[in-house]
Amino acid sequence: MTRLLLCVTLALLAVAPVAAQDAEPSFCVSAWFRSSEQPEGYDSLMSAADVVDIVHPMWYAPADDGHVLAVNDSEDAARLAAWREAGMLVIPSVFSTISLAIDTPEARAVHVAELAAIAERMDYDGLDLDYEEFQARAREPFAAFVEELAVALHANGRLLSVTVQAKTREPGNDPGSASQDWPRITAAADYINIMTYDYTGRNSDPGPISPAGWVVDVLSYAESVTDLSDVHFGMPFYAYSWQRGTPPARTTTWASIQPWIETFNVEVTRLPESGEGFIDYKPPGLPRQVVVFNDAESVRARMEAVLAAHPGVGGVSIWGVGGEDPAVWDVLSELRPAACNTASRSS
Repeated sequence: MTRLLLCVTLALLAVAPVAAQDAEPSFCVSAWFRSSEQPEGYDSLMSAADVVDIVHPMWYAPADDGHVLAVNDSEDAARLAAWREAGMLVIPSVFSTISLAIDTPEARAVHVAELAAIAERMDYDGLDLDYEEFQARAREPFAAFVEELAVALHANGRLLSVTVQAKTREPGNDPGSASQDWPRITAAADYINIMTYDYTGRNSDPGPISPAGWVVDVLSYAESVTDLSDVHFGMPFYAYSWQRGTPPARTTTWASIQPWIETFNVEVTRLPESGEGFIDYKPPGLPRQVVVFNDAESVRARMEAVLAAHPGVGGVSIWGVGGEDPAVWDVLSELRPAACNTASRSS
């Protein structure tokens, strides 16, 4: 299926939910890649090229006047070629917090025009918007921005995904999620990525990063506003380590934790809410460490819980590639209920 045909099909499904129920099943695995924070992420993506369908390199950001800034080793020709050769869709993320680029029609017009031009110049399969932590007052201008960009991208057969903060009701559980009008966003975008992680964040006391029951509840709300086949739920591969058990936590990886476990014979237990690994230990001569981490076992538990409750969900979006448990890819490959229908480039 070409990108243009896919966009037309998705647009028709948005106004014909009965037809969407009869669509061919699809389950896509997408992953964000930020080279500055995840130096090993590229190798992880390429090692899992038979599993990953969509890559979201975090390459762009808005200036307050609507112009677009290139960041984080953007437009890397070698990586682009490798991802495309592997059959992945390349849908770069435009990342921002508290930007003024969407506040006025004039700034939005500049922003939309530049983003659409970048997608054409680079022949991207689409763009992903990852606009987080905005104030609730951004709800109307952000929805308008999504709608305007969707029109511009779809006119040239490009896709639009929107990354949204998790919530279980409208307008939202906090200002950031309240700034995102899910009914309008889902009507305009081709799919959304829901950040169903950081339930316990860096500045909280130790706890589960992504409890399965919470993910199920967030998807239940998503199902009330859109077809779940257009929804990818967030899957964390990362870990948090709290020194002396107090915040702020440090982001770390499964690979960084394993030598400690093996060297000090640390007991690993499991958090019942998430299946995530939990260790609380005092290394000789060092402060006490409390760690919550994701691995193949926690990914399996989360996938099984979500698919049991919401078998029609459209896929997963991974944060934290690089240093992950290699077995997580086997779990995703084993449990995904269908291939990704989105993952095909036009000739």
